[in-house]
Amino acid sequence: MTKYVFYITFIWATLACFGSFAQEYEQKEEDHTHNFSIPESFIYNTKNWTNTNILNQQEVVLWNMLDSGYVIIHEYFMIDCRPCITAGKGLEKVVASLKEKFPGKIKYYQTVYENESTEKMAKKWVKENKFTPDALFIKGAEEVAFYGGMGMPTIVVVGDGPRHKGFYKRQGYTPLENGKIIKAVRHAAEVSKSKFVAE
Repeated sequence: MTKYVFYITFIWATLACFGSFAQEYEQKEEDHTHNFSIPESFIYNTKNWTNTNILNQQEVVLWNMLDSGYVIIHEYFMIDCRPCITAGKGLEKVVASLKEKFPGKIKYYQTVYENESTEKMAKKWVKENKFTPDALFIKGAEEVAFYGGMGMPTIVVVGDGPRHKGFYKRQGYTPLENGKIIKAVRHAAEVSKSKFVAE
């Protein structure tokens, strides 16, 4: 019996210690200053898409943006999704720090994951949550299917100029992912060159 009490106490103490570490880690923003150089996610081929940015009604073609040397952090969201709001708020901070480090090179997109929501619904979601994406899209079902199906939010990082590569993709979000996202963006920014600018 004493043996079992010891094991239970040991497991409880271990979990309590880990929980304390995880909580402390989530409260700090040290990820914003780490000098990450290579991504942990595998590199994959992207799928081209054309969609209308409902913030200004201009057409955006993904591969044209990548050809111009941009790195895009893209959140696919569901309007009635609490984790999508949490992700958006976390990504806003990450994007701000990365835009400062790589001025003129980072874009932040948000897209509704399905093809049913209206422009009014998407704009209301962004306004209520005080998000400031560079572009807002509806009709994201085909893209979400390409990235693995419905799992909200789905977050991707794409770039690499005319090679059109992805450096991060994940369904779901926790602040513990910020370091991996930052690492992927920094690597993408290093290798993403515009095909329109002579080296």
